[in-house]
Amino acid sequence: MLALLGGCASGPSLQELRGDVKTATIVQHGKEPLRYAFGVVDTSSFWAAYGGGVSGQLGGGAVWQGLESSGKAEQAKRAPTVAEVMRSLYNNHPLVSQVSSALIPKFSAVWGQNYDPSRLRVVNSNTPIRDADLNFVAFNPVTDLVLVFEVSELMLTERQTMGNALAAGFTLGTNTKNVTAQVTVWLEAYKRDAASGKYKRVWLSSCGADSNSMPIDFPFPEVIKSRDKAKQLWDAATPLAIERCAKYFDMLAEQQRKAAQGS
Repeated sequence: MLALLGGCASGPSLQELRGDVKTATIVQHGKEPLRYAFGVVDTSSFWAAYGGGVSGQLGGGAVWQGLESSGKAEQAKRAPTVAEVMRSLYNNHPLVSQVSSALIPKFSAVWGQNYDPSRLRVVNSNTPIRDADLNFVAFNPVTDLVLVFEVSELMLTERQTMGNALAAGFTLGTNTKNVTAQVTVWLEAYKRDAASGKYKRVWLSSCGADSNSMPIDFPFPEVIKSRDKAKQLWDAATPLAIERCAKYFDMLAEQQRKAAQGS
């Protein structure tokens, strides 16, 4: 995952793949992170605090009050899931919209496409993008290429430092973790196969903000009780993800420039 966050791609070079592309459809998959996750966190404290039922502290209790007011009291009494906790903490933050608006034009440019925001296709996060054979299935395009951009994961996790590793060793992993955000941006390209008419995935890469580069962190038990602390993490991760991915796109553009000069 850390290699992916630094930027990598599989298969033929982008320069080779884009050579015969004239038209493209640009797709943003989802308006929020597609997956919420915990990495290395103090899970024992989490389940001790929230495993027994409703938390009145989590995000001001908004998640559980909402469930109760909608007549789902029994559902509200169960332990919250990681996704529910994270979605409550995310609280409609503009991370995805800011990252997408900043990076999709650069993503389009490295594929030789002029970006027109009015033609961006925003696909619901529940809509499948690909099938088991890695064919694009969200809708029926009419272009040579489909580019898919998604903020695929938002994670709370501990920084990987020597001090943290030693603390975990001494406590057998039960120490309270200071956690921060990690953002993964997923990038895909699908080209139309002339024989079948299907759009097959031909390029895959990712970039983002890794936890070790984040400027701030907080004790995990405090973060999951505070939307304000979570917001500070999301606020810090947003420009970092944009910066890291922008550098990756700049690197791709430079590689193509050198390849063009060489040819």
